[in-house]
Amino acid sequence: MIKNTALFLLMLLCCTMLFSLGSEAIYQKMNSAYNKISSFQADLKQENYFAQIKKSISYTGNIHFTRGRMVIKFSKPNVQHLMISEGVVNLYDAPSKTVFRSRIRPEFNKMNPVEILQHYWKKSTVTVLSNKGGFAEVSLKPFDDPQIKNLSASINLKTGLVHTLSYTDANENKVSYKFSSIKTNAQIPASVWKFTYPKDVQVVEQ
Repeated sequence: MIKNTALFLLMLLCCTMLFSLGSEAIYQKMNSAYNKISSFQADLKQENYFAQIKKSISYTGNIHFTRGRMVIKFSKPNVQHLMISEGVVNLYDAPSKTVFRSRIRPEFNKMNPVEILQHYWKKSTVTVLSNKGGFAEVSLKPFDDPQIKNLSASINLKTGLVHTLSYTDANENKVSYKFSSIKTNAQIPASVWKFTYPKDVQVVEQ
């Protein structure tokens, strides 16, 4: 009985060690992949869930980013254009013909959604939910954060690229991203960075 118990504890310890190494290896793979990226472009599906009104809105578009700037263009359910450059956010909403402009605080000056995951990884309890089909499913629970309650992601174990990412805030609102047709280190057309607002657009400084 004692021998069997000792063997069980040894197996449990080994599993715990492998589990820990697994999460660290996944992080290193992801970190290495994104550190080598000079440009990124992909089709993007984003879903926002608003807990207070129990309603979800799904967006379809694409994302482009390079060092220092990012553009997200949504075509459905309506046209929206988000650009972050030099610490300034410009969000154009076509239905209201309004540009919402604000400056990002330095600690939130992230150039792509994946940086949110990188930022929280070392500040969270990381659980590897599964490793199958070439993807790792991970869950992150921040140690002590007043804004983010938890995060989850699906990471390609071969490329280190994140294919899905979601996070839930303290008010149970949730944002989910799904990236597809991913291209890295490919030239981004100059036209991506150009966007002309309507003449009658209003600008709201926040």
